[in-house]
Amino acid sequence: MTGVLALVLGYVMGGTPTADWIAQRRGIDLRAQGSGNPGANNALRVGGKWLAATILTVEIVKGIVCVGTGAFVGGEAGMALAGMGAALGNVLNPYRSLRGGQGLGISAGVLIAALPLAAGTGIVVIAIVARIVRRTAPATLAALVAIVATGRWSPVNPWWGIESREWATLLTIGLAATLAPKQLRRLTRSGRPSRPQPA
Repeated sequence: MTGVLALVLGYVMGGTPTADWIAQRRGIDLRAQGSGNPGANNALRVGGKWLAATILTVEIVKGIVCVGTGAFVGGEAGMALAGMGAALGNVLNPYRSLRGGQGLGISAGVLIAALPLAAGTGIVVIAIVARIVRRTAPATLAALVAIVATGRWSPVNPWWGIESREWATLLTIGLAATLAPKQLRRLTRSGRPSRPQPA
């Protein structure tokens, strides 16, 4: 029962549309400009570095808070389930008719709090691959594979977070399953003619 509560709390907290609120305070509607995605990438395009950095920071902190809440409610199981719920709430936003972001920022926060080694691995891989291929979708997919591998086969708790291999594996697979579909769609769309973006 505590696991279900942690999952629901993570979903509700993770879906809180903080990116929309922050951008609106600057007079920017992220869903009507650029790519229409309410995340740091689109915020960088339409609002600049300060807005993007603010949104990314808030998303990371939100992921950390979700995992902390899960730990309070249900220990390691609560951490994993709240973390998965947080990413799911961000991607399938309950407050915006299931239209959310890519879930990358909040997932980074989840991993920093629950699996710091996996977080570090993901950041390094996405940075290297993005520099090589100059595209974020394949870099993100490569990072997700590395994160799952880290959760499954490497020491999962060098400093803090989840110690159970089973919960670490479940969390990383859950995050990959939540984040990968949007990245795959971006990858398949990349070869098609781009549609005009709303002004």
